[in-house]
Amino acid sequence: MEAFVINGDSASLQTIPMPQPAEQDCLVRVLIAGICNTDLEIMKGYMGFAGVVGHEFVGVCETAPAGSEHLLGKRVVGEINVMCGNVSTCSTCACGADRARNHCPTRTVLGILAKNGTYARFLTLPAKNLYVVPEGVSTENAAFAEPLAAACRIVEQDLVKAGDRVAIVGDGKLGLLIAEVLGRFVADRGGTRPTIFGRHPEKMALLSAAAATDQAQAESALPACAAQFDVVVDATGSPQGLDLSRQLCRPMGTLVLKSTCAAGADFNTAPFVIDELCVIGSRCGPFEPALKLLAAGLDLTPLITA
Repeated sequence: MEAFVINGDSASLQTIPMPQPAEQDCLVRVLIAGICNTDLEIMKGYMGFAGVVGHEFVGVCETAPAGSEHLLGKRVVGEINVMCGNVSTCSTCACGADRARNHCPTRTVLGILAKNGTYARFLTLPAKNLYVVPEGVSTENAAFAEPLAAACRIVEQDLVKAGDRVAIVGDGKLGLLIAEVLGRFVADRGGTRPTIFGRHPEKMALLSAAAATDQAQAESALPACAAQFDVVVDATGSPQGLDLSRQLCRPMGTLVLKSTCAAGADFNTAPFVIDELCVIGSRCGPFEPALKLLAAGLDLTPLITA
């Protein structure tokens, strides 16, 4: 089959063998694959990955193990972390829930860590990783399920409390998805509208009205907005964006790192220590609330650029 393969600093379209599903795996025919900043960072050397890149997809389940026949012929999306699942020997998997989902020490990660990804005709994932795309959700819109789930992870982590002033820094795809999720979450609880800081008014204009999020220019955020937010989510993927996010966060506030960046840079920890910031990473999230948002009418197809 054809696949886009990276190896070190080279990348090319190649013909590779068809993947063979393991005992509990499904074979998925890829209909559409998304490109995110993590993929671009991998191509720069992040994670030292070699193989088929890509982790956002919608596909059709072609084969399924016994007990998962309901997936056959269905459009599916999938969680990208493949945990060992051995609760007798893996203390992380024994914990279950999100800890097992995201942090099994021997996990593979679709298109990121020791497992070929989505830029190919076919891929394999365990049946338990797959979710059926709701009827009425287009294939193009469903392609946002994985990054939308990552945005939902912030809610799953319970990082935004009642009354918190929230900022999102970065108006790329991930930043906009986070605004869609957190704007709704805060509005449902009667809180203050979050603010998204970006450099592209035309991108921020793509936010839905239901996102209930104010928009501001990143270049003019300081000094007026310095230390004005209880929770700041950095979705820029850049050292400069992280520095702005840190400055927007109040002392003893929470700084959420939502994007990866392979660029090397001198890192001064002093401001984080002096302001006693709680710095927390946030990775992959739950698919159920993401698919529920899409089924409820959240249309993300305006974010498609090619």
